[in-house]
Amino acid sequence: MEWDELRGMRDTALLNMDKYQLAIPYSLLTVAKQTELAAYRTLLLDLPNEYDDPKEAMANFPKMPTWMN
Repeated sequence: MEWDELRGMRDTALLNMDKYQLAIPYSLLTVAKQTELAAYRTLLLDLPNEYDDPKEAMANFPKMPTWMN
C-alpha cells in the first residue's frame, strides 16, 4: 500500500462522514454523537501524519461510528 492509496481511502471516509454534517443538521445530533463524529474526523485527518508507513497507518485506520452505517 502506498500513501496515495491510503489518502484516497481516508478522503472517501471523510466524504462519507461529511454528509452527516450536511444532510443531517449537526445540531440535531446528540452531544455524544457530535463528540464521536468530531473525534472520528480528527483521527481521519491525522492518519497520514501519525504513522511512518502506509501499511501501519492502514492497520490503524479509524473505525466509523456504528450509528453512521
